[in-house]
Amino acid sequence: MKDIYRIIFADPWPFWAGGIVIGLLIPLLYYFHNTALGVSTGYGNFVKILFRPKKLDWINKQFSETISWRVYFIAGIVIGGFISARLSGIPLFSAEMGQFTLLAGLHPALTVIYFLAGGVLLGLGSRIAGGCTSGHSIHGIANLHFSSMAVTALFLVGGIIAANILRIILEGGIG
Repeated sequence: MKDIYRIIFADPWPFWAGGIVIGLLIPLLYYFHNTALGVSTGYGNFVKILFRPKKLDWINKQFSETISWRVYFIAGIVIGGFISARLSGIPLFSAEMGQFTLLAGLHPALTVIYFLAGGVLLGLGSRIAGGCTSGHSIHGIANLHFSSMAVTALFLVGGIIAANILRIILEGGIG
């Protein structure tokens, strides 16, 4: 029983198993909520919860209810990641971010600021763009939207280029 528990909740799933679960979740979400799966829309809910905007009409129009199912969905992602990390034996707190910590050599406080600012910009950009990369890729491709297929290809190309540029800058060369 302990092995099954660890396989399901602690060990990384194979890519194909995660794909099957996400692939089944999309039609179920349409069936029960008539909406797309996406995390970036929850960003607007959090802005409304945290800042209680009175003059930002676009937030009040788009998010009529302050706490929607997306808030619980995002909370579940965070809590589930925390539980999985704890069951896997990962320390409760760590200033290590893998290769980033080794190569960038930033003070831990600067690393936190760097990733927090990046997360805020990512959330803001995804709301301005009408969805995040995973939403376009998972939801859009599942619904055969040509624009999502095209933008997913561009995300991949852009990511490959950016990763190689960073590798060259941080590691000092190609190869």
